[in-house]
Formats: sequence, C-alpha cells, structure tokens
Amino acid sequence: MSSPEVLQLGLYRYDALDRLASVVPAGQEVVRRFYLENRLTTAIQGISQNSIVQAKHLLLAVRRAEANRVLFDLLATDQASSVLHKLESKRHQAFAYSPYGTRSSSTSSAGLPGFKGNTIDPVTGHYLLGNGARAFSPTLMRFNSPHTLSPFKAGGLNSYAYCLGDPVNYSDPTGHIPVSGFLAMAFTHAKRLRVPGALNINIGEVIGAARQAMTRNTGFSGKMTGGRKFLDEGLNGLDKNHAFVNKLYSVNKNLASHGDNGLSMLQASHYLHLARSVNAGKMSNAGAHAAAAATWVPQILDPRTRSNGIVGAVFNAFGAFGEGVNDHGLLKRGLALSNSPPRMARNIRSAPRTP
Repeated sequence: MSSPEVLQLGLYRYDALDRLASVVPAGQEVVRRFYLENRLTTAIQGISQNSIVQAKHLLLAVRRAEANRVLFDLLATDQASSVLHKLESKRHQAFAYSPYGTRSSSTSSAGLPGFKGNTIDPVTGHYLLGNGARAFSPTLMRFNSPHTLSPFKAGGLNSYAYCLGDPVNYSDPTGHIPVSGFLAMAFTHAKRLRVPGALNINIGEVIGAARQAMTRNTGFSGKMTGGRKFLDEGLNGLDKNHAFVNKLYSVNKNLASHGDNGLSMLQASHYLHLARSVNAGKMSNAGAHAAAAATWVPQILDPRTRSNGIVGAVFNAFGAFGEGVNDHGLLKRGLALSNSPPRMARNIRSAPRTP
C-alpha cells in the first residue's frame, strides 16, 4: 500500500527570539519579516517591500516600495487598531470584518495590517499572533494550537478559545493573554514610552508611598470610600489563594489605612477586572501584574501622580517577574493544573449529569 502524497504548502522559519522570520509559500518567493520593539514593521517579498508607519499604538500608513516606485497608503483604524479604510493616491478602499476578523482575501497582501492591526499569513490566511507564537483562524474562530497553560491558568478551560469568546471587547496581541481594549492600548503605550532625562523625582515621596503600600496603620478603623471601597467589596468574594488577588487586597487596605483614597472608580474597575480574570482562571498572576504595571506607567509623567505611578509600576513589574517564575515552575513540575483552587474541580464534578 503506497503512502499518501504529502503536499507542502509553505515553510516557516523563526529567529533566535522565537519570532517568525520568514515564510515561503509554495511556488512563491520568500516573505521576510523584520521587527522593531517586538512589532512587525517591514515585510519583503521579492522586489516588493511593505513597511508599517505608526506612532505609539496608532497605525498611520503603509509604505510600499516596488521596483523604482515608492507609494504611501494612508490608514484609518478603529480603537482596536483594525484597519477600516486605506487611501491611495487615486483610490479609496474600505474594509469590513466579521467579529472574529474574517475579511476579503484581496486585502491579505504581505505586510498589510488588518483585524486589530494584525497581518494575514500568506499561506493559510490565518493571523499569526505574538509574532508567530500562535496561529488564529478567523473562519474557525479559534486558535490552531492549544494554550500552554490550559485549562486552569491563563489559557482558561477552553485551550483553543480566542479572546475569551468576546473578540469585540478583547484583544490578544501576544496570542497568550487576552486583554480589554483599554489594557491593550496601555501595553503599547508602556512599551513605547520615552521618559525625559530631566524628570524630577522626589525620592522621599516614592519611599513614603512604597512604605504605605507595604504596611498598615494600626489605628485604621476599616472605613473606606470611593474606589478603595468599591475594590475592597469586589475582592471580598474572590479566592485569596491567588497571589495577585491576595496582594491587591492587602495593598488596597494598607493604602486606605494611611488615608490614601485617591484610587478612581475607573482604576478600581480595571484592577477588579484583572482580579476576577485571575480568579476565573482566564489570566495568570504574572499576566495580571504586567497589565497592572502598564496602567501605572503613563502616570509617571504627571508630577501630581508621579510617586504613586513609580511605586505601582515597579511593584507590579517585580510581581510579574516573580509570579512568572512561579507560574513557570508550576508548569514544569506539572502543578499548573492542580494549583488552581480545588473549587474549580469541585464545580466540574458537581455539574449536572457529571459523575
């Protein structure tokens, strides 16, 4: 019995940083990909070169170089960075997407951004998120490979799910951590932020803010107001065995005990969203700390919030590194599945018609 013929559709090569470096579609020239600050900036195929022009999180234009011509296509995007319009010198083109990013094949040229700013793989038509870490199929509305931390850690119970089943309100630029639209923008801002060299930092205020975050005033009555109260009440119903939830609960009380009630309702809501995501197994402790750190970074530039911004960013950054090592250790030892609260296993066993 003869073995079935295997048809090779393409060849993928990755660099030393695990980023997709090139794609060779069958019968076509190689597509080479180049990055800046871990974002795709240029794709070259033969004599054609597409470069993405952007400022912070905004996609502005695509520079197309073909033979002896250089053209610029202006881009208009929504708040999720999905390209809705492209304006060429003599032509205007509008794009539409399904909730999961399906679009016309005519707009899938190498290097042209589309749904949530991602480019389409020329071989499969899928989005390669995280610079090639995981392939997402907009037709199947799911990833092609399972999450490495499923089912109880950052990957969630459905190891193939994209954006927690809510692609309208969430983005997943890394292919591993779904974040809300606000947090996705915060990640990009934090990654590209340039802090002026003449930044005036009051070391005394920074040390004082750090001390208040780590210690509790013994005369604290327990009374809270505004965002602190909202966050405290929301955290009361969550499992404190999660490191991020426990630390957030303690720090919130510590700061309130020193009379710091400056946490806005918006900030409290974002923190509570992260804590609930961790509690539900949709986000790792490290991912939650990283997202929290990103939201504090822009406040460093404002003299009124600089001290708290430095403390919040640094504390959460160290928390992300520490919990990342811990999460990795749990995964290597096979404890990632058992580390989540036993209540998740109990809930599964107690579900209707479950033995």
